[in-house]
Amino acid sequence: MNKTWHKIGLILLLILLLGVFLPLGSQEENISQDARDQVSSFYDSGCTVIYGVDEENVLGGNNEDFTDSETRIWFLPPEDGKFGRALVGYDSFIWQGGMNDQGLFFDAMSIEEPVKVEQGNKPKYQGSLPAKALETCADVDCVLDLFARYHAYDTWVFQFMFGDASGNSVIIEPFQNNHGGRFLVGTNFLQSVVDENRCRYCDRYWTARSMFENSDSISVDLMRDILIATQLEGDYPTQYSTIYDLKENLIYLYLFHNFEEVRIFDLDEELAKGYHVLRMENLFDDTLGYYVFARTERGRQAEIRADYYPVELDSEIYSAYLGDYLGPEDLDMAFDHYSVDFVNGDLVLKLIPDKAWMKLEPTSETEFFHLSFFDHFEITFLPEGNGEVNGFILSNADGDYEFQRTSLQAQADKEETRPVTFWSVLWDKIWRFSRTNTFKFLAIILGLILLQFVLQYLKSLLV
Repeated sequence: MNKTWHKIGLILLLILLLGVFLPLGSQEENISQDARDQVSSFYDSGCTVIYGVDEENVLGGNNEDFTDSETRIWFLPPEDGKFGRALVGYDSFIWQGGMNDQGLFFDAMSIEEPVKVEQGNKPKYQGSLPAKALETCADVDCVLDLFARYHAYDTWVFQFMFGDASGNSVIIEPFQNNHGGRFLVGTNFLQSVVDENRCRYCDRYWTARSMFENSDSISVDLMRDILIATQLEGDYPTQYSTIYDLKENLIYLYLFHNFEEVRIFDLDEELAKGYHVLRMENLFDDTLGYYVFARTERGRQAEIRADYYPVELDSEIYSAYLGDYLGPEDLDMAFDHYSVDFVNGDLVLKLIPDKAWMKLEPTSETEFFHLSFFDHFEITFLPEGNGEVNGFILSNADGDYEFQRTSLQAQADKEETRPVTFWSVLWDKIWRFSRTNTFKFLAIILGLILLQFVLQYLKSLLV
């Protein structure tokens, strides 16, 4: 009997101690401090996202730090059960953040290393959940419910901050949510993994946090001062900055870390104009620094474009190309499902239904090309004898890939019907809890208690 309890005690101790050392916020191996030190260059780039609230003001904001200078702001009026919203980001509808007419804002922050997330029994959302949140949610609670109900991504390369007009905010990480209070600051490290007190490359985080802590009130001036203090120059400069007044539905926009010139948008007034998109560079007068930085990339694209001879086509030709397509398994791209659509007068290849719409420019009735900062490829549609098009060839620097027509809706319906049982829900909750700091704390306490029990038991055997 004593030997049996001895074995049981050692097994339980081993299990609990393993729990203590489980990685938090990620399924990857724990990141040592030395490893974090080696990626110092990463922490010197990225984005800073902030949120602050007091009795008078509720404000969000961000610095968008990257090398692409083709920046845009989109206004999408309410329709089909979707809230009106403004999105900011890069050409080809590669938005990075925005706000809706209900006073909800968000922005994305790239993270140090990709994090793989098992799908489990959740239906996979066929699109981008942040976009869905801005379309259908008025507050943070609704956003959290969306991310709890759907599998967002197989691999996370971003974390997201959301804040609403009622004073609630959160940073959604792959396995954990970090809630804000009077203020919330996010940069490019997972706060559930990295100890911000030991992070030597979290200057932007600590700068913003200390400025909030030393402030008596939340104001547009304070938010602007924080963005100025955390701006970047050099190889990854701040391309644009935003401040969102979530009570008044105002957007303050700055271009290329120039905080002396601001463009203020009344969201309700802009939405009343209907759908429109604006190039940020055309909204400001002092753009010399911006154009100097943009010159190199625009020159590179001009050289490539010189090899193409675009033609004008009757848009009726495009109807045969529209639809969903599935790429080959060996395609080295972020996604394997794509859609061809006709949007605002352009034929586009949608990498995601609600994001990353790559404009296709025709060089013949069946041949097209796309050229932007993010990508360069050619597409050749493959019409059959009856005129139907059931596939295309995508050619890029890596090779030629054949896509076949499919149905994203059928895939979405399949995902929505995944069986959900009591045990699957329970396991999902246990698994998520096991990735939290609370679990780690409890595991340490239980481990110490069990260790004391085992040591006392072993001592009794020696008496």
